Amino acid sequence: MPRADEFQQVTDGLYFWQAYDPAVKVELSCCARRTPRGLVFIDPIPLAREALAELCDADAPAAIILTNGNHARAAADFRKRLSIPILAHATAVAELGLAIDHEIADGETVLDEMTVTALPGAAPGEIALHAGGALHVGDALIHLAPHGFALLPGKYCADAKVLRASLGKLLRFPFEVLTFAHGLPLVSNARQRLAQLLA
Repeated sequence: MPRADEFQQVTDGLYFWQAYDPAVKVELSCCARRTPRGLVFIDPIPLAREALAELCDADAPAAIILTNGNHARAAADFRKRLSIPILAHATAVAELGLAIDHEIADGETVLDEMTVTALPGAAPGEIALHAGGALHVGDALIHLAPHGFALLPGKYCADAKVLRASLGKLLRFPFEVLTFAHGLPLVSNARQRLAQLLA
């Protein structure tokens, strides 16, 4: 799996990094965010040791959350290196190929601030996470050239029609920022753009 050499700060307490994976011919993106319980890594990919140390010096690591069954990525390495648990939706577990420390459920609030929303129709165990003014998604939405901000292409969906309906549930949350497992974050008007995409 490719490694990112550095991270970028998206907003206060929200960090992002990505690397191109020639094996699947796409950018792999991930983020980490500060919570009341410490730093949470969402779908992490490898990050250079110095950069990871810098992140963890600012905020103590608390957990790893995987947004679907395809995103084992570097989770096992982060768990071993940082001694933190891996969380994922129950329906993602069979696909991940690694042990999960805690299963999380639709509607649950994890780590004192992140609300879990299950997104049936995408990959197994697909979830979104809402906290503060940010929404974090896995594969259900992408932000990649040349298509820009878009729904997951139908050929990768369990059921594209069901996924579109599932994504509508996210509009109940207030958010300006949207992060992805594939693509650069949207840093303003993200909820409005999602509403337009689904209209």
